[in-house]
Amino acid sequence: MKRIVVITGGSSGIGQATAAVFAAAGDTVYELSRSGVSQGNIRHLDCDLTDSAQIAAAFAVISAAEPRIDILINNAGIGVSGATEAISEEEARRLMDVDFFAAWLCAKQALPLLRHSDDARIINISSVAAVFAIPFQSFYSAAKAAVNALSSALALELRPFGIQVAALMPGDIKSGFTAARVKNSSGSELYGSAIAASVAVMERDESQGMPPQRIAGAVFRLCACRRLKTLYTCGAKYKFFLFLGKILPCRLIQLILRLMYCPSRPPQQ
Repeated sequence: MKRIVVITGGSSGIGQATAAVFAAAGDTVYELSRSGVSQGNIRHLDCDLTDSAQIAAAFAVISAAEPRIDILINNAGIGVSGATEAISEEEARRLMDVDFFAAWLCAKQALPLLRHSDDARIINISSVAAVFAIPFQSFYSAAKAAVNALSSALALELRPFGIQVAALMPGDIKSGFTAARVKNSSGSELYGSAIAASVAVMERDESQGMPPQRIAGAVFRLCACRRLKTLYTCGAKYKFFLFLGKILPCRLIQLILRLMYCPSRPPQQ
């Protein structure tokens, strides 16, 4: 049966690849972003996901056209790097608006239509950074940890309605996300080259990461699973990292992350 799929941030990267996979399977895909285009089975709706009124308006359009939603994929996300004390309130709030609050608001708007589906699913795109908080990317890590918590709570709340919820935590992805990251270099007089060095490690790893199509395939397969777990990742390496995170002491995990992402010492004050 043809499914009705809603994807946020579907104009590029993981979202674009995921929209293409579902559209190729014959599903009707509604893509919510500020810069996408309609083509084939993909119907673009202009939507600034930091604006609750625009989110409500987009779902009103979907509700007028469709009797139900079968799958909601909350994919939209942005990155901000920099020292936590130097990130501006505006930067932090915008990241949380896109990466966390948009997922909640879209779920809130979608639920009345999801309840009309015989096999409704919400898939939230999270990150391995939700488990292993990355230095100089604290707000991104915090937002993805919040997405995991939201997914876990929603999975329990919505079980009586037959709506399944899962968060998928990719690792490094080779996409336009890297170039679009907002880089705040304030505080370099305190942290020296540590900020730039940490961001360079992130960008190197992302440039060698998985293609978005691999994550899109994982999302598509999750939507075919009979019974979802709450948390998933993609790739043997990242599954191994998460396993280590469960068995190693927190202090050792912190040491490993410091060696990976904080190779430089701050200057002496």
